[in-house]
Amino acid sequence: MKEVYRMKALRRTASFLVTVVVVCIVAASTVMAADNVFKVGVVDFARVTRDAPRVKQYREEFDQLAATLEKQLEIRSQNLMLDETEVKELIELKLKPAEALSEKEKARIDELQKKERSLDEEFKQLQATTQPTEQQKARLQELQEIQRKSKTTGEALEKDYNSRLQAKAIELEEKITIDIQEAVKKVAEAKGLSLVLSKAAVLFGGLDITDEVVNKLDRKAQ
Repeated sequence: MKEVYRMKALRRTASFLVTVVVVCIVAASTVMAADNVFKVGVVDFARVTRDAPRVKQYREEFDQLAATLEKQLEIRSQNLMLDETEVKELIELKLKPAEALSEKEKARIDELQKKERSLDEEFKQLQATTQPTEQQKARLQELQEIQRKSKTTGEALEKDYNSRLQAKAIELEEKITIDIQEAVKKVAEAKGLSLVLSKAAVLFGGLDITDEVVNKLDRKAQ
């Protein structure tokens, strides 16, 4: 049975949590606006983190990394009988877009996959042999060692990939928080607001600037 590695801490379909630390922002050097009226704005941060194009862009960046890492683990789990050099080569080839593969590269993928199937079948046959010869025993041990090394490498990489995803999630959360803070501040200054609060904390009143904040958070050029 093929070993299936699981990315336990984070999955491709999971989106990282966004913790917005913006509770209130003083928009001017003085608490009072130019017309001496204390103006308060409110922002629906839940909608900002859901709808802002830049937040979506960060989520896409995270999901793309997660998908790539999980694909690598999947390829490894399906090719336990190949050595490390062959597995790395196969991963590199299979991560390429299908339309970008040359005929030589497609042939190489087929060759490696056929080798995997052949070795896996040989392994199963040797396991099923009731009275193996010394030569068969030695060959079985050889194949078992190849499989053991493949599993060990896969498990180590799974931990490394999860750590990378966790670090990426933290990095993007920090970017989102900073970007939202800056967007709120710019909108508040433009509208002469003295204070901006989270809409969730306000029962009534306040100028809702959520749409303007969402519009400020456009996608960054790649």
